[in-house]
Amino acid sequence: MRKNQYNQIIASLLLLIVLVTSCNYFENHENEIESGINIEQLKSEISSTLNDTIFLSSLTNIEKTLIDTIPTLYSSNSYSPIWISEYVDTLQIESLLNFFDKVTTHGLNPERYYYSNLTGKYYSLIKNKERQVIEDYSALAKVEILLSLSFLQYQKNILYGVINPREHDKENYDIPIVERSENIYDNLFHKDKLNVLNRIQPTSRRYVGLQNALKFYEDFSKSVNWVTIPPLNGKIEIGKQSTLLNPIAQNLMSLGLLDSSYHLPFPPSYDTTLFEAIKRFQALYGLKDDGVIGFQTVEQLSISPSERVEQIKVNLERFRWTAYADSLSYILVNIPDFTLYAYKNRELKTTIKVCVGQKRERNYDQKNEVYRKTKKWAHLPKNFETPQVYSRINQIITNPPWNVPTSIAKNETYYEIKKDSNYLNDKKFKVLQGGKVIDHNEINWKEYSPTNLPFSFVQEPGWANALGRMKFMFRNKYDIYLHDTPTRGPFATANRAVSHGCVRVEKPIQFAEFITSLTNQSSLDEVRMELGMRPENPDRLKNYKTANNRTKYFNLDSTIPLYVDYFTAWVDENNQLQFRPDVYEKDKKLFMALKEVEKF
Repeated sequence: MRKNQYNQIIASLLLLIVLVTSCNYFENHENEIESGINIEQLKSEISSTLNDTIFLSSLTNIEKTLIDTIPTLYSSNSYSPIWISEYVDTLQIESLLNFFDKVTTHGLNPERYYYSNLTGKYYSLIKNKERQVIEDYSALAKVEILLSLSFLQYQKNILYGVINPREHDKENYDIPIVERSENIYDNLFHKDKLNVLNRIQPTSRRYVGLQNALKFYEDFSKSVNWVTIPPLNGKIEIGKQSTLLNPIAQNLMSLGLLDSSYHLPFPPSYDTTLFEAIKRFQALYGLKDDGVIGFQTVEQLSISPSERVEQIKVNLERFRWTAYADSLSYILVNIPDFTLYAYKNRELKTTIKVCVGQKRERNYDQKNEVYRKTKKWAHLPKNFETPQVYSRINQIITNPPWNVPTSIAKNETYYEIKKDSNYLNDKKFKVLQGGKVIDHNEINWKEYSPTNLPFSFVQEPGWANALGRMKFMFRNKYDIYLHDTPTRGPFATANRAVSHGCVRVEKPIQFAEFITSLTNQSSLDEVRMELGMRPENPDRLKNYKTANNRTKYFNLDSTIPLYVDYFTAWVDENNQLQFRPDVYEKDKKLFMALKEVEKF
């Protein structure tokens, strides 16, 4: 409730007291109401209600951990009411209800916090001018307890999110739960709960920007005449004719990317005005901005504003999971964006294209269930998706060897050898058995299959090496890393989900330059010289040598925070709303999980 509205209510109550002096139920003391409540009777009822398993089990909107904790919190306080007393502080209760009412700005449902229930009971039991005596202490105790539980849950959801990501995606999520200075249980006993509610509101530029985008798209979805675009066969290039250009132009005008006065020529042909609008759209939605209208462009242009609302809500939840250290230097790899962002003291210093892991097999979950039962390697479904990870970059390796993972050896290397007898020699692979290098030319590969392959493979350093010339290390349970690559083609494409899980960096020297600028030990010139590149400092030229493919390890003086995360909607440094395709289909899964906990 706004302050001026609240003051008007207080003024009205004061006037009522002057006019109706015989009514002893309400006597205002600023924001307090003298209610004639018998506190000992209320305490007794609170104690009984907290032992009422039927009542507590009916609170299906509240997290079980909070319900399990609330009896201890009240018993430690001798079952004294926290919200309702002889002098009821209406400001605290009304402030809480007001925050519940506005939880939609976070993409959440007010009924998750029993907003309607509490509001009705509050005005019926506590702020009812027509009642002079409190008779239903059972109902009053339930309101008291529900206020506390909803207050705790509201804090937890705003501070940490509704869904626990480490439980939601156990296989591919390893970012620690964000640490907050707030203690939600201590806050329950804070005298100024309005201050608590204001203090816990997210203030980061990323989060607030996305909240503004949510409000815009919610209004937009109610007012716009969005057009469904039929499926596209092939592609539309400039100068070509297509009836699909009419709905395409309509949606671009609705998005403000094409002037509303624009008219397609007849018959509909792809002109330069529409071409420029398409390019702007492609740039904002993570597509190759070449102006060619293909499947992905039509697919993204077909997503309705109401679907964008869902997408924004999902990403607001993700931003509640993680507090990025905007005041520090760190690196963010956004998987759906296929981009690495390097920050120094809150300022974005560089962006570099990356390639990430391939999307997992279709029907992965069902196939994985079969594998769990049979334990047969042939039934193991492929999952090369890059996981969400937090770690710290601690080392640069120049001219790294590549130890081929077992899954790749079985699924790919074995078949390459069968197809080309010179494959191992051409790609400079060593074959090891029992940890010792053997002569692979003497192996009869016909005697082996992928399921009984007793060998491991190591690719020697060099330009042909799958890791390229540089590798950036950070500790993680998935054994992934960032690295260079000799395969440059995918960097020219929009969808760069092509790797086996590691992150390929398009410009490793540029990335190394950023890393070494933050440390004292390993200079960029030392790295360059190990790669056979001329040092930038003339004084180092005497030590310059041509490339020798020697592997060298550069341990960093200070490690650099790295987030490999997943966002399909965000507001960039120019306050421009960005959307990206849901490459791993994580949005749908998370949206369904959010809906599951909000079955009211």
